[in-house]
Amino acid sequence: MAGLAGLAIQKGYKVTGQDKAYYPPMSTQLTSLGIKVNQTEDIIDDLDKCDAVIIGNSLSRGNKTVEYILDKGIEHYSGPEWIKNHILKNKYVFVVSGTHGKTTTTSMLIKILQESGKNPSYLVGGIYKDNDISYKYTSSDYFIIEGDEYDTSFFDKRSKFIHYKPDVLIINNLEYDHSDIFENIDQIKKQFHFLIRTMSKNKNIIYDHEDFHTLSLLSMGCWCKKIPYKKIKNINNVIGDHNLKNASAAIAAAEIIGIKKNDSILALENFSGVKRRLELITNKNFILYDDFAHHPTAISASIEAIKTKHPGKKIFVFFEIRSNSMISGAHKNKLIDSFREAEKVFIYCKNNISWFHDSIKCKIYKDLDTITSKIIANIENVDIVILMSNGDTSCIIKKLNQL
Repeated sequence: MAGLAGLAIQKGYKVTGQDKAYYPPMSTQLTSLGIKVNQTEDIIDDLDKCDAVIIGNSLSRGNKTVEYILDKGIEHYSGPEWIKNHILKNKYVFVVSGTHGKTTTTSMLIKILQESGKNPSYLVGGIYKDNDISYKYTSSDYFIIEGDEYDTSFFDKRSKFIHYKPDVLIINNLEYDHSDIFENIDQIKKQFHFLIRTMSKNKNIIYDHEDFHTLSLLSMGCWCKKIPYKKIKNINNVIGDHNLKNASAAIAAAEIIGIKKNDSILALENFSGVKRRLELITNKNFILYDDFAHHPTAISASIEAIKTKHPGKKIFVFFEIRSNSMISGAHKNKLIDSFREAEKVFIYCKNNISWFHDSIKCKIYKDLDTITSKIIANIENVDIVILMSNGDTSCIIKKLNQL
């Protein structure tokens, strides 16, 4: 929503907003934009003064503000619907989708098009470090957007990406997640299938031909061009097998509009990355990475990438159980094994998790100070610390940098 707010400002709208909490890096972006933020779920005066309200998908019936908007008949939209009507019209749209790697792949594609002089508009679910921002609106024909399979809003239960009308759709991979809205992988595939059914024969799908669930999805019916990407074995500056796949998908998408493979590789050799995606954080005691991983597959891929980059180094992991899927135990059978390459794992969760049981390697805590104390006690035995959470990690980073 912070990126959407930025796009709206660039299009000439006056923007205010409200939420129960704001976290870096998006809270920092909102501050830099000069947007008035109201940290409350209560009814505010701006609601009566505005022309329209864009309602995020985290809000439901029963919320005070939602009920007020409906009772007063205030014009309102979901974020994806507003983007479709006010941002994407007359643009050639790249939509980057899949369970893992969306933000990184989106940012890689942005980098490639920028280096090729295309100056694309974009909206990404993280801070694109080359521009230190998550959005940009330009006069370019091209728009690159991250396409989330999560539902659009309380009044539109379709996946967000259904609104984006892709000319090029990248499907990185498919795996079960979002247990709060999907009961199984087939329900996720159905949403992707609904999107594919809207794409004409001259549109394009870039996909991983080795991903079982993606192949199963495409077998349900596909009427546009199917383009499997070939994984590039090595790109300087790209860490990990999963990121090489992300890069290869972005390169294949760029080839559709005439950008040569070698030019894309050169662009990615100067790719600065994305905040909170294996982002290197300055620390005097050990190598510190901040990562958004919150699914067993992503956890394993990130740890293996760092293990490959730093062979022989001892890795400690801080992992926060925070997503709805994780808290519910939807991934409990795969979680512990995803840490197999780590020396020690400190799991943090504010909730009571009945399904998790401590082991010699992995222990769960409710207090950040206890975790930092444990890391301090082992400071002679650790080379690398990886922070993994889909929430705010600024507090533990601050604590670790005070050691």
